[in-house]
Amino acid sequence: MKRKSEIPQPFGEREHNTGSVDAVVDGAACDGARNLGSDSDPGCNSGSNPGSGSDSDVPIEAGIPKRKRMVVLAVMITGTFIASLSQSMLIAALPTIMDQFGVDATLGQLLTTSYIFTLGLISAMTAALISKFNTKYLFMAAMMCFIAGCAAALFAPSYWLLLGARLLQAGGAGVALPLVQVVALSVYPKEQYGRAMGLVGLIIGFAPAIGPTVSGFMIDFWGWKSIFIILGSIVAVITVASAFVLTDAAEHERERFDTLSAVLYTVGFVCFMIGVTAVESLGLGDIRAYVPSVVGTVALIVFARRQFKIENPLLKLRCLMNRQFGIATVLVVVTQIALMVGAIMVPLFVQDIQGKTAMESGLTILPGAMLLGFLNPVTGRLLDKYGARPLIAAGCTLLIVGTLVFVKFGAAAPAWVVTVTYGIRIVGVACLMMPMTAYGCAALPSDDLAQGTAIMTSFRQIFGAIGSSILVAVMTGNAETATGIDLFGFGVSFEVQAAIVFAGLVIGLAFIPRKRKTVAARV
Repeated sequence: MKRKSEIPQPFGEREHNTGSVDAVVDGAACDGARNLGSDSDPGCNSGSNPGSGSDSDVPIEAGIPKRKRMVVLAVMITGTFIASLSQSMLIAALPTIMDQFGVDATLGQLLTTSYIFTLGLISAMTAALISKFNTKYLFMAAMMCFIAGCAAALFAPSYWLLLGARLLQAGGAGVALPLVQVVALSVYPKEQYGRAMGLVGLIIGFAPAIGPTVSGFMIDFWGWKSIFIILGSIVAVITVASAFVLTDAAEHERERFDTLSAVLYTVGFVCFMIGVTAVESLGLGDIRAYVPSVVGTVALIVFARRQFKIENPLLKLRCLMNRQFGIATVLVVVTQIALMVGAIMVPLFVQDIQGKTAMESGLTILPGAMLLGFLNPVTGRLLDKYGARPLIAAGCTLLIVGTLVFVKFGAAAPAWVVTVTYGIRIVGVACLMMPMTAYGCAALPSDDLAQGTAIMTSFRQIFGAIGSSILVAVMTGNAETATGIDLFGFGVSFEVQAAIVFAGLVIGLAFIPRKRKTVAARV
């Protein structure tokens, strides 16, 4: 049985005068792929003819009114923004939490990286959940899961219970993040996906970027537990509003959820993450540290083979065989690693190496966070106008330059220099993160949009968490202090980051074609 479109249909309707819904979506898919410089789009040369009478001959104006559509999107973006904000808010609190619970930097950073890692695992299941469950109740369940995590963190008496509470919060965020992306993308035609992803960028890029700054103020005035009181209260209001505002926005099928694939995917990445942490704790020379990673790798290989064999895979990995989508996913992952490591390590540099407060560390990166929020819509429009290659070249170059400058920093580096250098890196992130997400999704046929967003969201979060954990381990492994944080280790970690981004630059420029100067056909 062929899977039906997993796009929330009321949001996928275009305001044209003639043609069916499927015709408009399929036509926009082809136009968008050409506009964004795709060599060949698998959905453009096959499928229904836009002029033919398909079984989707529904009036274009059907569905909920545009104003209500925007209200629904606003509620979902607000709730998901708060859940995404939470992933980085404990960064500024890490020195305090490490001291209170007696843990080192390796375990302390798990409060952030494991959150993002779990978010990525749950995101992989979201495409199947969207097609199976009422999206209104799915979003509300995600928000209630986040609230439960906030309550558990507030009363956690030990580090490990606090870590468990963070994973519960991440479960809610992991469902909400891909769900709101599917809705946001379906509001726009594919040739305007850059703008759509600029909007979603407020969640994906901007929210985590301002997290340390916002939490820095909270921690200095009210303590780190105030984070969970405030975030939980806001999400509770959003949940109540969702009950009155949201409606079901997807078509559903009674398909069997592929439990085996979900188990293989989860076990594989969890074991791999345990292996990375074990190497940090036991050292590179201890053979025991590599056993979990080997088990995880085997599980992931079995998972990948299964996705190519079964009719309705958990993740349609075949999408990655589309060159445009596959390369865009690689660049998004590289960018996420750079963003996460900067957000984790720069506050640690300001607090532990320079001896400043949590508020000061937050203020140091605040201008960069604000810049990311401003640039996301701008870089989205630049993608629509100029294509991907100029943004890849500019973004990777800025990231490399900003990263190498951090290598030369000393403990007496002025705050404004740290802020400007961090801002240079953020401009590079803005040129890559959401534009590459839009560029990759434009290559996929409309029926694979939910799968595409699930793959990209899951990979971005999981590999971002693993990559940042490895780079934090590089820092602690080269440091000579008990906390694992000093200038030498900091510099070595940033050198490795620069090498990773340079590899992304080479891959992007080698495989992404120049934008073709053609006029897209109008539907």
